[in-house]
Amino acid sequence: MSKTYYRRLLSVSLVCLLTVSSVYGDINIDGILDEPEWEAAVLYSDFVTAEPLTGSPAKYSTQVRMITNEEGLFFGFTNFQPESVKRIARRFPRDAYIASDRNIIGLDFEGAAITAYDFTVGASNSRSDGIMGSGGYSNDWDGTWYSQTSSEGDYWFAEVHIPWSVAPMSTPEDGTKNISVWFSRVVFNESLTFTFPDAYYSRARFMEDWHSVEIDQAETSTLDWFPYISYRNEMQRQGEVGSEDTTDIGLDFVWRPNGSTQVTGALKPDFGQVESDNLVVNFSAFETFVAEKRPFFTENQGLFSSQLPNEDRVLYTRRIGSGASTGDSDLVDIDVAAKVTYFGEKYDTGLFIVTEENTVNGGGGDYLSSRIQRKSTDLVFGHRLTYADKPALDRQATVQVFDADWRPSETINISAQLLHSDIQQQANSRNQNIDVDDQDFAGWMGLSYSPNDKWQQELYLSHYGDAFNMNDLGYMRRNDFNEFYGSTRYAKVQYDKESSLLSSTSKIEYGYTENTQGDRLELWANFEHEQVFKSTRKVMLHLGGKTSGWDDRITRGNGNYLKPHQYWARAMYFSPPGDDFSFMSKIEIETDGLDKPSLEMSFKPKIYLTDNVTLGGRLSYRKYREWLIWDSEIEQLASFEADSYYADMRVDWYPSNRQEFRIKFQWVGIDASEVDSYRLNSEGELFSSAVDSSDFSYSDIALQVRYRFQLAPLSDIFVVYSRGGYFGSDSGDEGPKTLLDESWSGVQVESVIAKIRYRF
Repeated sequence: MSKTYYRRLLSVSLVCLLTVSSVYGDINIDGILDEPEWEAAVLYSDFVTAEPLTGSPAKYSTQVRMITNEEGLFFGFTNFQPESVKRIARRFPRDAYIASDRNIIGLDFEGAAITAYDFTVGASNSRSDGIMGSGGYSNDWDGTWYSQTSSEGDYWFAEVHIPWSVAPMSTPEDGTKNISVWFSRVVFNESLTFTFPDAYYSRARFMEDWHSVEIDQAETSTLDWFPYISYRNEMQRQGEVGSEDTTDIGLDFVWRPNGSTQVTGALKPDFGQVESDNLVVNFSAFETFVAEKRPFFTENQGLFSSQLPNEDRVLYTRRIGSGASTGDSDLVDIDVAAKVTYFGEKYDTGLFIVTEENTVNGGGGDYLSSRIQRKSTDLVFGHRLTYADKPALDRQATVQVFDADWRPSETINISAQLLHSDIQQQANSRNQNIDVDDQDFAGWMGLSYSPNDKWQQELYLSHYGDAFNMNDLGYMRRNDFNEFYGSTRYAKVQYDKESSLLSSTSKIEYGYTENTQGDRLELWANFEHEQVFKSTRKVMLHLGGKTSGWDDRITRGNGNYLKPHQYWARAMYFSPPGDDFSFMSKIEIETDGLDKPSLEMSFKPKIYLTDNVTLGGRLSYRKYREWLIWDSEIEQLASFEADSYYADMRVDWYPSNRQEFRIKFQWVGIDASEVDSYRLNSEGELFSSAVDSSDFSYSDIALQVRYRFQLAPLSDIFVVYSRGGYFGSDSGDEGPKTLLDESWSGVQVESVIAKIRYRF
């Protein structure tokens, strides 16, 4: 460390002896480690290289100082980075991927390797946080914490304050407890990651390898109120020009009576989107999954989240407020929402309830989810329940889940779930006079074996009964199947000094799926290879195929189609991400239900005009030669020769630490000309239909302009302008310019939203 830094630290420290911060006790979060408390802090400096995963000493020195007191936990990073090494200090919005130099703090407040929180600070003080555990990683969680960064010469610094109230945690009787910590540092321009201790995401026992620390935990009690007021002016809706004003007032609150218990509630919450969903065109038989972005359903939600290995979810909160219970497209307001969580030394429990408004159409419903889990050193097991009551449909749906996660050794992890659904529905005019009395099971078991950092093996077995259904409050792609999946991964993490490669990974995946009647749906294999160069360039190659098999969903219940063998190949190139202009390019060929493959080309550029202004997006074009889809109007299959266009353009500008300005534009356009129309014979084979399906053209467009001003942590002002347009015809040959122009002028939705949410 330079002598200049020590002289500066000493001189400023003398001044700090005479001053006291009114917010954080004796430590002022300004990115400068100049308080005398830092000199007596616990020091961690033995960082090793984790990307590539060599475990060798870190190329550049990193020191982390840690302090605990009645205010919470404080961390100070000192990052040595010679001026000859390009420092990336770009600014990004909260919870975005921070494509810059950054520091990461991992905290397991129970030290049990079940659930942990990560806090990431970029070199320009961009911040993100999330939850990690057996269910994977989610950045939906948001906590209240503070950070600031600074730089001087060959060093940059990060100072972080994490209050005890940031998350619920067990409270020991004597106030002393063991937590686990993990620190990471990314040197972005060289694709290097350093960690302390020697632990990394790709290892089966990643969280078990964290560093254990004994601390004195301070007892905390907080009550935060979040009143809001929002104004919405709809200038156009469903293509009808007019002006409709709506003003909403509501209240959210978070009460932590102690460190282990948290109560979150909402009265007339505002679930209007200030973050737009991505445009999706889906002609398949499977529902599109949409990520949750509403704050109430993302904050303190980790205990309730349950993602299955096939990406199904026991609790899918986008069902709530969607109006789907009666098939109406309008959203349904929510009267009351609440959740309670308790984290103990051996047990964690949670309860989540929501009541929708009972509209004139009877579209409201009641929803409940609960969770209890028992924790021990190597085994976590528990029970989940979801319940949905939809009075308009006279329908009640209950799903129960028993799960376990066992780590019998350092190299093996075994996890499993047993699920049961019970659906009761009485016939009435709103549900097409259909009675339902269905009960069925589903279940899965997974094994992960990682003998070392080079090899990893995964095996997975699952069964979904043909009457199993968790879509009333969960997300399930399909039921009625048995599946086997396996993968083998090999990573080479060290090359000769003369080599241009930094690391490489090869992975083989394979699987077999059949429905519960024994019909083979898929027998497939896929090979992936990735190479990362010392220049930070990266290339990826995917090759795969599947044998012929039955598609029992494409006709929506009108017979099983015997699909011929399929294949795919894609290659991707990533330019150095530290450059002011970086990009990803992709070329892909893939069959689409018949024999002739489609060709797709994608280009994803990103231009950093300054550290505060970013231009980005994605452009793609796909040429279909035999695109096989279901024509719901005629109820038959048809193949199309089609041109598909996609554009996603975005401007992000950060005038200051508290301000964000964003322009987001998306467009999807399709021209499709019929090649042939088909019926199915008794053998599941195609033959030409006497009735032709029609050509079609489709175009969908969305624009959002958003301004955000942060008054304080979790307190914001939003002003959002949104516009969406649609165009459709039977031409099949409109061309991209016409598709774009017509959808832009064919406005379906246009609105302005202003919202203030303040934390007291």
